[in-house]
Amino acid sequence: MIDSHAHLYYDGIYQDLNEKLRFAKLTGVTHVLTVGTDFGTMPSNIEIAEKYDNVFCSVGVHPLHCNEDRDLEKLKAWAQKDKVVAIGEVGLDYHYEEEAPRDAQKKLLKDMLSLSESVDLPYIFHARECYPDIFDVIAEYNIENAVFHCYTDTIENAKKVLDLGYYISFSGVVTFKKSDELREIAKYVPADRFLIETDSPYLTPVPYRGKQNEPAYVALVAELLASLRNISVDELSEITTNNFFRLFSKARNHSD
Repeated sequence: MIDSHAHLYYDGIYQDLNEKLRFAKLTGVTHVLTVGTDFGTMPSNIEIAEKYDNVFCSVGVHPLHCNEDRDLEKLKAWAQKDKVVAIGEVGLDYHYEEEAPRDAQKKLLKDMLSLSESVDLPYIFHARECYPDIFDVIAEYNIENAVFHCYTDTIENAKKVLDLGYYISFSGVVTFKKSDELREIAKYVPADRFLIETDSPYLTPVPYRGKQNEPAYVALVAELLASLRNISVDELSEITTNNFFRLFSKARNHSD
């Protein structure tokens, strides 16, 4: 199986990365996508992917970094690197709009989406408390391939994501006690349109909630989803692995 969204350069994981990745392999995790969030950590994120054969990376600026300086030409250059397979995570997050004003977030998202004119990579979208605004902004661009990561919104908006032809990724949140609606969405999404992730070091799944998350725990997400969909963990792992390489097609060059 594949952890399609983690942050391996964050404190607590980076310092013990060899062991974290070794443990992940023992639990059946074959690959990890470590996702960029800001210019300050982007070099480290790329370096990790280049160091480990089974790690891919993405480049992009998270909406909560909308007030920081950004260099789109540098992002374009990074996007050409061999192990960079996506643009992200980018999007909107209105939960912290006092720190990151909506207009500034939208401007950043448009800058990130403008990369699609010269960079042929799928997008990883972060969306929290921002519908329908994020749909409105995306509609201004021709984004064919994307995933809404760590999906936690309504089934109505999930249907809109699917109507756009995008994927939906489920994290440890789906294991939380109060996530009944999300579990219904996880059963609804077609087999060829979903991924699994940890969002490490955040959102640790039950029964380790409260502890630091890590790629190995994506196996717990897989187990829960397999149970919901009445299939084996092996079958779910095969489905989500195939989905991953279909979406992040550049990663196929390193899939052996």
